[in-house]
Amino acid sequence: MCAHLIVKVFIGLCIFVTLAMSARSQDFVSAKILSAQGAVRIVRLEPSQNVMTDVPVAAGTQLRAGDVIKTETGGLIVLGLSDGSQAVIASKTTVEIKDLSGSPRTIFNVLRGKTRIQIQKMGGRPNPYRVTTPTTVIAVRGTIFDVFVKGARTDVFVTEGEVGVAGLTVSEREVILTPGQFTFVEGNRPPAAPKRFRLNRNDEFFRPVSENGGNVRQGADDNRNGVDQDTRNGDKTRGGGRSGNGRKSN
Repeated sequence: MCAHLIVKVFIGLCIFVTLAMSARSQDFVSAKILSAQGAVRIVRLEPSQNVMTDVPVAAGTQLRAGDVIKTETGGLIVLGLSDGSQAVIASKTTVEIKDLSGSPRTIFNVLRGKTRIQIQKMGGRPNPYRVTTPTTVIAVRGTIFDVFVKGARTDVFVTEGEVGVAGLTVSEREVILTPGQFTFVEGNRPPAAPKRFRLNRNDEFFRPVSENGGNVRQGADDNRNGVDQDTRNGDKTRGGGRSGNGRKSN
């Protein structure tokens, strides 16, 4: 009888350990390069040697927490997460890969430039991710959104789904964005009230670059110009964009 009880306890422990390991494997998300073109560099700190090394920029290369991606003029890289989420890192952008094993997971720290992120929903439910910038915490609920960073200013544009945006120093105030809305955080100020933008207004930054560079607007790092232009247009952009070519209307 005692031996039978010991066997049952042992089997129960095996099942528990298996389930725990399975849950852990589902919680862990890895990142890899799907494609890259132009001037792209990825650097990694090797703790054992305390030196920075270059990571091969090639499709299939696995990335680690702490890897820093830098794109120069004409550079563009597409990253894929093992849960199906993706990120497009545009020209003149620096992004740090964060720890993908936590909950909620902080996946990227966008230090400068422009990044488009598409978070895959899990079983039809929101997938709890976070993205940070030098001034902002972005809580993701399964969505497509753009993050533009220049200096102490962060702009967040939502194309699909919903995100919450809060300042790092005033995190008690969160602005919720829905499709067609953007906000910005500047310095240690709270997020601005949501405003409307044309849904396809940022597409040109995230297209693959043609040989003559025709799909990338050079010298367009000042995202403030684009945001203020849409703000001044007000009701003209409120309709969600009637133009299908991705160009701004004058």
